[in-house]
Formats: sequence, C-alpha cells, structure tokens
Amino acid sequence: MLGPLVAAVIITWLAFGQAALLAFIKSALVLPHPRFQNALLASSPLLIAGVTFLGLAAAGGELPSRQAFCAYPGAPADTPLLILLPAVLLLNGYGEEAGWRGFATRHLAPKLGRFRATLVVASVWAVWHAPLFWLNASMQALVGPVLLGWGFGLLCAAFLLAGLYFLSQESVLVVAVWHTLYNFTVATPAGTGTPAALITTVVIVWGAWFAFVWSREPNSSNA
Repeated sequence: MLGPLVAAVIITWLAFGQAALLAFIKSALVLPHPRFQNALLASSPLLIAGVTFLGLAAAGGELPSRQAFCAYPGAPADTPLLILLPAVLLLNGYGEEAGWRGFATRHLAPKLGRFRATLVVASVWAVWHAPLFWLNASMQALVGPVLLGWGFGLLCAAFLLAGLYFLSQESVLVVAVWHTLYNFTVATPAGTGTPAALITTVVIVWGAWFAFVWSREPNSSNA
C-alpha cells in the first residue's frame, strides 16, 4: 500500500533534488490557503455521506453505528477508530495519493493536459489494484459487467481526485484525507448496500464532470 508514496519520495529526491522533496512534503502536511475551502474539499465525503445517511434514515432506515465504521477491510477486528483512522490515512490516503496525484498527475498534466494525464494515471492505478483480486474476497466477486462498473467508477474517481488536487493548489493532504474518508463511508459495513451506491453515484457524476470539462482543453493545458 505504501509503494506509490515510497516511489514518489525517492524519485522526487533523486530526480528533482532536496528543494522539490521539501515542497512535496509540505504539500502533504500543510493545508494551503484558502484553508476553509480546502478543508471543505477534503471533508466532502463526510458531507455527502451525512446527507445520504440522514436521508435514508428519514425514509425509514437506521443510522449506522460508530462500530460499523470500525470494521475496515484488512484491519484487525475491533480496532479503535482513533487508531484505525490515522493508519488508513497513512496506508490508503498518503500511500496512494502521494504517488498517483502528488507525483504522477502533477508531472504528466503539464505535458499531456489534465484529461490525458488522468487517463494514464487511472490506467496504471487500475493495474496496481490487480493483486487485490487475489487477496480480497469482495474484489474476487467483481466479474463480468460488475468488473466493468468497477473500472468505470475507478476512472471517475481518478478524475475527481485529480480535480480536487488541482482545486486545492496541488495539495496531497487534501486528496489523501478525501480518499481516506471516502473509503470509510463505502468500504465499511456503515455504507454497505444503498448508501455506498448513492455515495458512489455522486463521485461518478462529480468525476465525470471534471472529465467532460478537461476533455475540451488543449492537450498542452497546464493545471
């Protein structure tokens, strides 16, 4: 899980020098201005999930318990949320986003344009997930049309995360937090079934909007 992060740090240091590495680290630790707007972007999965859960509860459903958010795939059972949250932030959030958005998207976008750069990153990101099909039972269940749906959802998520990355002045912190919170809302029992479907639909529409806008930009467009 830490592979993209480790690769990004090593290559940034060796290819671009210490100053670039320090700027990279700063983007992962410091919330850029305007801070309220960027904090809102980072926490938007909580807002989307909150509206979803409250809406379903108003329609006769039940709000998820705190314990439902603690059953995270791959984590030991009954891990306290105060331990689980920073662990997922490091492994899932920073582990992936430092590489896919903080390094790959950042360096490809000025050369390919944001649309084509995100397509390239999404393709590599999808291949990177391949080992999970042997390790994760829920991933093994993705066959046929369901697998195509997973691929399309990942593509839209790549566009959304790239969009948030550029909107937040290339902040790894913002996309790492967003990725972490999103996973907690859809990958735990709290979001199983209808909540996950509704939340993911918002992500797909939001990401597709970025894809549509960027597809109209020249390939040489800078972020």
